[in-house]
Amino acid sequence: MRAMSQRTRKLVAILVGMLILVMDTTVGAVSNHDIESSTDGSFLESGIDYAGPSHCEIVDCIGKDRLPKHTPLDSRPPVMDYGWWMDYSYDANKDGMDDRLQLIQSNKRESISKTAIMGDDGRMTVAIIVHYAWHPGNSDVEAIHGVLFENGWEEAGSWFMAMDHLDAIVLDHVPVNALDPILALDGVVLVEEQNVIVPYLDKAAKGSKVRSSAVYEDAIRGLGYHGSGIVIAILDTGVDNEHFSLDDFSDNNNDNTKDPDDLEDPKWLAGCDSTGIGQSGCNDEDPDDGDGHGTHVAGIALGTGDRTRVNQGYAPGSYLVDVKVMQDYGGSNSQSVLAGLQWVINNKDTDWGNNESSNGIQIVSMSFGRRDDGFTDSNDNGDSAEAQLVNQASEGGLVCVAAIGNDGANNVNSVGAADTAITVGWIDDKNTISRSDDVISENSNYGPRTDDNDGDRFDELKPWVVAPGSNINSAKNGESSGIIPGSENNRASDDYESLSGTSMSTPAVAGLIAIMMEIGEERGMEFMSEELIEEGKGIERYEAIRYYLRTASEFRSSWSIDDTFEGNSWNEKYGFGIIDGGAIAQTMFNLDTNGSGGPGWPRQGHWAEIESPNAFSWVIEGQTYNLRGHINEHGEANGTIQEILVSVEMEFKRSAQTPKESISLLNWSNPIIIRDSTNNDAMSNWTAMFEIPELPEEYLDKMVVANVAARNDLDRWSNITEFEYPVGRLNITMGGPSGQKGLSGTVDVEGEFQSVGNATIQWRLDNNDWVDAITYHDGRWGEEDLEGTKHAYSSRTEDDEPNPSWQGHGYCAHMFRRVQNSQQQDGSILAKCANDDYGWTKWEFKWDTTLHKDESYRLSVRLVSATGVMSEEIRRTVTLDNTPPTPDLQFVSGSITVQEYGVPMKEAYVNTFLEVRAKIRNTGDKAATDVGVILEEWEARRDEYIIPLINSGEYVDLVLYWNPSQAGDARIVINIDPYGQIEELDETNNELVGVFPVIPRPEGVDLTVRTGAITTDPAVPRPFEQTVVNVRVDNLGSTDALGVEATLEELSDRGWERVSSASAGLIQGGYYSELAFLMIPNRTGPIDLRVSLVLDDGSDMNWDNNARIKTILVDQTILTGPKVVEFEVGEEPVSVVRIDEENGILITDKGGEMSLFKMSNNNDLERCSNLLDDRWTGDLVTRTTDDGFAHIVWTRRFLDSYGFLMQTLSYTTIDATCKTSPVQDLLPGLPLTDGKYWGVDMDIRDSEIVIAGYHRDIFTGGTMGDETNIFLLYSEAPATPDDWTLSSELIDNLDIPTYAADRLAIEFGLDDSMHLLYQSTRNDSTGEERLGLWYAHGELGQPNWAYRKSVGDEASLPKMVVIADDKEETETIVALWREGDSQGSELFCVVTDSTFSVIEGLETAIPARGMSGLDVAETDRGVQVFFDRVGPGGPQVEYGIIDYEDGLIGLSNKIITGQIGIVGRYDDLGETTLVLPSSGDWQFRSLIDDGLTQKEGGFTERIRSSLGLDQESFEILVIGVAFAVLILGFVTLASMTAQGLGWARRRRALESKDSVKIEDDVVDLIDDSDLAVSANEVEIVAPLKEESDEMDDGAARRRSRRSERMSDDIEAATEEEVASNEEAEIDAFVSKSKLGETGSQVVCTSCSGRFAVGVGVSSAKCPICDERVSLIR
Repeated sequence: MRAMSQRTRKLVAILVGMLILVMDTTVGAVSNHDIESSTDGSFLESGIDYAGPSHCEIVDCIGKDRLPKHTPLDSRPPVMDYGWWMDYSYDANKDGMDDRLQLIQSNKRESISKTAIMGDDGRMTVAIIVHYAWHPGNSDVEAIHGVLFENGWEEAGSWFMAMDHLDAIVLDHVPVNALDPILALDGVVLVEEQNVIVPYLDKAAKGSKVRSSAVYEDAIRGLGYHGSGIVIAILDTGVDNEHFSLDDFSDNNNDNTKDPDDLEDPKWLAGCDSTGIGQSGCNDEDPDDGDGHGTHVAGIALGTGDRTRVNQGYAPGSYLVDVKVMQDYGGSNSQSVLAGLQWVINNKDTDWGNNESSNGIQIVSMSFGRRDDGFTDSNDNGDSAEAQLVNQASEGGLVCVAAIGNDGANNVNSVGAADTAITVGWIDDKNTISRSDDVISENSNYGPRTDDNDGDRFDELKPWVVAPGSNINSAKNGESSGIIPGSENNRASDDYESLSGTSMSTPAVAGLIAIMMEIGEERGMEFMSEELIEEGKGIERYEAIRYYLRTASEFRSSWSIDDTFEGNSWNEKYGFGIIDGGAIAQTMFNLDTNGSGGPGWPRQGHWAEIESPNAFSWVIEGQTYNLRGHINEHGEANGTIQEILVSVEMEFKRSAQTPKESISLLNWSNPIIIRDSTNNDAMSNWTAMFEIPELPEEYLDKMVVANVAARNDLDRWSNITEFEYPVGRLNITMGGPSGQKGLSGTVDVEGEFQSVGNATIQWRLDNNDWVDAITYHDGRWGEEDLEGTKHAYSSRTEDDEPNPSWQGHGYCAHMFRRVQNSQQQDGSILAKCANDDYGWTKWEFKWDTTLHKDESYRLSVRLVSATGVMSEEIRRTVTLDNTPPTPDLQFVSGSITVQEYGVPMKEAYVNTFLEVRAKIRNTGDKAATDVGVILEEWEARRDEYIIPLINSGEYVDLVLYWNPSQAGDARIVINIDPYGQIEELDETNNELVGVFPVIPRPEGVDLTVRTGAITTDPAVPRPFEQTVVNVRVDNLGSTDALGVEATLEELSDRGWERVSSASAGLIQGGYYSELAFLMIPNRTGPIDLRVSLVLDDGSDMNWDNNARIKTILVDQTILTGPKVVEFEVGEEPVSVVRIDEENGILITDKGGEMSLFKMSNNNDLERCSNLLDDRWTGDLVTRTTDDGFAHIVWTRRFLDSYGFLMQTLSYTTIDATCKTSPVQDLLPGLPLTDGKYWGVDMDIRDSEIVIAGYHRDIFTGGTMGDETNIFLLYSEAPATPDDWTLSSELIDNLDIPTYAADRLAIEFGLDDSMHLLYQSTRNDSTGEERLGLWYAHGELGQPNWAYRKSVGDEASLPKMVVIADDKEETETIVALWREGDSQGSELFCVVTDSTFSVIEGLETAIPARGMSGLDVAETDRGVQVFFDRVGPGGPQVEYGIIDYEDGLIGLSNKIITGQIGIVGRYDDLGETTLVLPSSGDWQFRSLIDDGLTQKEGGFTERIRSSLGLDQESFEILVIGVAFAVLILGFVTLASMTAQGLGWARRRRALESKDSVKIEDDVVDLIDDSDLAVSANEVEIVAPLKEESDEMDDGAARRRSRRSERMSDDIEAATEEEVASNEEAEIDAFVSKSKLGETGSQVVCTSCSGRFAVGVGVSSAKCPICDERVSLIR
């Protein structure tokens, strides 16, 4: 009608009126709705008169004609169905007045309008929608204006809007007393109260992230679609589109003050605001969001997630149209929604002037609904004005998505109740990534919608789908600068917040629909064709979207089925299920419009042909085939083919006595279509892939049946074209040779096979070309069989006619089975084969081994059938032994490698100490002894070496040393057995030649402190203890450096502060010097030091390298001395694990044989009698638990029952006695030639165990598809292999070489969360392929983790520790890895949150040239870090610690020279054990946390640790000290005895001579010469100066000790404030003594000894220290 002319419309109106006159217009009885009272909860009976007295005085409540027969001349035909208002849900008494308005009229309810003002009648005004029987014209507008003005309505500031797409006028500020006059107007059929619209949103759970959207977003984006080119209108509280997630697509903009027009690629296209005070309609502008709801919703639908791309929306490629329909307080009346929707409908095809891909609007997202007013039933039937306008929008090509609401009740209203709306419910995803625990939120409303009695129950099925809505992290608006709604807003930036509700679920579905529409556009699907929709030929867009949503969403069997529609189950809470973007996209790719299980009816003709495989040609079990075909001329002549469906099934009989069965190999589905561009893109060719399973060989009559049919544009299907294919088997075994002993001469190679037609046996050695050995024929196969020939099982047809398909045998005869045809009574012959014969046939050929060199080979055989299909090859290692045993020495490496301390060099300076490396092997069958090897430079010998023994098959790594003396391209040669003393099979392969550039050192002085040149002594400095900082200074130039001054500085809060200095008089050109500095650290943790170099004459060529900053770690840790352990030749430690405080286990490897050692708390070893395994393949992980057991996981080889060498992953536990539990094989056996398990890691939490690793499968699924995936195994207290759960494709389709990948890292997080670091090839940014490091997280039970993040480039050696804080519910990740090649490698260290976002200030990268090993140990003080790198003096092991709680990273101190070995930690002991290679042996070192109780005998152990001694050396020291103490005791005793006797003699002499009195309490040891000092021996002289320089050493020491003791005594007396009476008397006497007094006592001023002198003495010689003491005062 909208297309009709004005004249035509009038004619239609007259005809409608005439029809009404002749029709029966009586209305039958209608049951009324019960309405709940808002005051006491009682129900108002349906018979209550809702109209007030004034209402019925003006309007005849029963008699008003609500079906008018005539229309005004200026009106237009109605947009909506005539008479719809008669069933309006809120008009129970059918009088045309909304029941809610009648309650207001009768003073039982007040106006709820958000724009209400006080009217002239003393009542708050109402907001209404006036519906007409026709589309109102100017006369209707004038009439209603007249009524309004008569009742005091003021036009200024009021809303008045005639709707374009409804037959209604929307207005507010209406006085209550104007309602009845309005209803009385001509043509007015209904006066509806405007709903109060509020956003659907529960209280926000702050700080959570979008776990579900991250998974589903990735899954959808993984298909390569982002909603690009689709425009989404967000009807909400406005959108702050300056937010960095909503401003541009590239996320290049970082200025939130820019308008969209200022951006190169803006997401925002247009907007309008229908909430302005006093306005009518929607004003074109860019509205702000003062509430935050709209910005959050927009971010979920289409946000890019800013530069971080973390909080991305579902469709980040979609455009934004911002329609503000709710005010900043988060609500509005219906008028704003109606105005906004009308604006959207009017602009659905608008060219926004941006680009061709962003025209119009395609999707409308509405996260709001009607507020429950407590008076009426909130469950609508979809007849509100908002709902009807949604229907108009949908029929115009828009897809409308609406929220169901958050009351937790059967409440569907407003836009969500519209017939055509896709109404969305809210699931709670429990903040996990796994879908398995997703449940409906208890706050999500449920359906069905109230029935509108239109006979279409499809409309009542609300919700349609459910989507994640809990704790969704999305864009945060710029909050208002004031508290008054409408205040100016701040600018949004990159803030996010977490909200929950159906408001969050709705934009998720809107974003998903954007991606669906992008797929539809790209594939040219009918529902995206505007032309077809307008012509009425295509399916309505919203119907197509609803179809894919209901058919591909996840509906669980545990839910009740409350309804069904076209075969799809519906639940009142979950609708048709949880959205699944991946499944929907897959459905859209596989199906166009046919939703049935196969071709429909009617059918005619044969339009689809099958080209290959040919009918009745053979196919082989375990193989994959492409079914290909085309549309024939009959199909092209029957219209345009719209769809092709293909199915494949396999028929078989389990035995001759059972009926035929079938299994589906390919359900009816669309094949891949190839269109003909020369014929309007008509469907021409098609292809479909299917795989044939391997069924038991005893099954009979196996046949594959393929079917295809086509549908044309008249919706007619062709008949089905059917092809049959007989199924054969292809297998081969090899019985001999066994490979267990040497082969010589001609040997028989034999086995059995199963084949079709014929069987060609091929063989080869190693990777040489295949050679045909022998071919076997079934005796019946012909060329026609290869092309495809039908084989009948009977010689005659059912009509007793000769069967044209009779070949004299059945299909089974071509499978080398024994034919047993049988003659029937009617003379026909039935083709049969023996039921017990499965076609196994013996094969054999002769092999002349003398044609090959004596060594070990891999002998392979395979089978090629008559169909051309090849079997898998069988491999066996054999050794040929035809000639006398002779060695054969040859180079394995193709070139010479020159290294500096293990780091490969491309060039080097003159006078650089270099290593020349190569690898040789004895490929002969006899050992070679005393093998001489020389290194030559330009034919001058530089080094030589003799290898005592090289066994047959043994590899030897050569290391020769070279110090080039001249610059240039040096020609270097390594020669094995240069004098020909060893007889070999081949003497021509003993020389390896290379050229290496040697560059001259620069002229002048170039001083530098190289990386790793700063070390400390002790290796781990301790706080407040003296530390020596050693610095190696290199002179890279050729000129000597004279007068080198160096300064050591420490970085403090005040900047760099000088610590000490050192100097070197001379550093020769090309050499180095060691400088030492003293410092005393005053704190623990990392300390930054700087060493600066200065030359006296300032002649350094390069001042840029004259300073080096070094971080050292000051720690309460002690590094013990080494304990050297010798193992058997070729045996190496691979793991050390502490079981408890007393015991541990050491595991070693020798050629795959894993030995066990019991290890004491002093690192003493005792070899156990049992082995862990004898076929280890290189991966081993151990973890200790508190129950006294260690858990061990390793990869190993084994021989299966067919002699194949397989690999698996095994698990066991071990106790301190080396007793192991039964070994559990956790993964299926994998042939070593077909793939590999490697890179395994394990983590344990209480009784839970998780294991992850890489799995490469060359023959994936029986194909030649080479795939590498990450698997995950989980169990809780596993007792058998069945207790483990396997996720085989946790991370799938990795591109990573097996030789390059290191062990991955897997760690438990909180609850079921897991964290993973792994490697995979990347080629982004540079385009070059290199090994990258990736982080992923997921949940236990989730088959595939979608959250993946690139974190490292050219990365290796990943290590990770996850600290899960259950109390704070946080996860902290400490991760380390190496980046770069060996020459420029760096150690990266980061501390992050659970998304691997780095915590500010907790990341670092340090140079680690030549780094080859990295390990970590988790302790109570942080994470200990051990790694090696090449310093100026060679490889060195360094130690650091990461204190994530205090935010400190301390890297690192050199603790040991050499390379890192294995690390073991036992936290209860506070000890980390290091096992390190050392000059052919191994040494044990321990790093012990100070202040903790150590091992038993803790005091002596701490002394041993402090001295840095191993246990054996410490025991020798203790014994020596004990003997020394014993001897000293004897000497002291003898000396004291002798001195006692001497004292007695002196006492007697003193008493008789009265010369000298020595107090017996002050003299320790007195010689004979010190006694008997008399007056005649004492000179009377002037005072003398001290003669300490002349004292002998013994006297000086005694005096010093005496002085110290005296000083200590004085200090003690001062503290106690007590003085000895005797000392007081002496002091008083000495101070008052005069020359010549008898019996004077003197105190020596040097040693404080006391003695007496006679009369007349002016000075005396102290009898104790021989010091001359003056007696003059």
